[in-house]
Amino acid sequence: MKILGIDTSTDICGIALTDDKTLITEFRSNIRRAHAEKIIHAIDRVLVDAKLKLHEIDGIAISIGPGSFTGLRIGLAAVKGLVLATKLAVVSVPSLDALVLSARFWQNQICPLIKAQADEAYAALYHFQNGQLIRSSEYQLITLDSLQALIDQKTLILNIGMTNLQDAITGKLAKLATIAPPEYSMTSGYYVAMLGFEKFNRGDIEDINTLEPFYLKDFKVKKKREL
Repeated sequence: MKILGIDTSTDICGIALTDDKTLITEFRSNIRRAHAEKIIHAIDRVLVDAKLKLHEIDGIAISIGPGSFTGLRIGLAAVKGLVLATKLAVVSVPSLDALVLSARFWQNQICPLIKAQADEAYAALYHFQNGQLIRSSEYQLITLDSLQALIDQKTLILNIGMTNLQDAITGKLAKLATIAPPEYSMTSGYYVAMLGFEKFNRGDIEDINTLEPFYLKDFKVKKKREL
């Protein structure tokens, strides 16, 4: 099954094409506020590399959030446009679930963090059991101060955007938490496609007409200042 995986939940624009769970080709660009400019060109690029037309793939997996409000809207808008033209089936994948796949080698608990605003981050707790990803908490919006209460066992933290994370790793938490190297804390269309393949197999197809981003945090439009 050929799946186009799309992740725009962070500053990374990640597009990948897989055959089941095997990577065919991938594009990633870590340029802030460039999703609108990059996404269609990136999709075209991976299809050209794979020598495939859009109508020749089997479905699309989209990272649905939580994450960047703007990025999520751009990604979903692009997918809706593609589906309008092709009628391809779509599945949605939580961004935190996909991010955790980069640490599937880790034997203990994993806590991905994606920056929301200031010292707030989107988070959840996971572990792998017999190769299967298990989420052991709700998706939640936390502050760095609340990490001490959230983490009570040996945990690998995947961090996207929390520049002051190290300052929060103190006391008991310093003995339990390990911050993963930056190269393991990057979103990817490949991980979205991998989890998307499992959802396609379960028949967990989305209604693209009603599909909305999973913001978790309330979306508020910022007012422009008067000059």
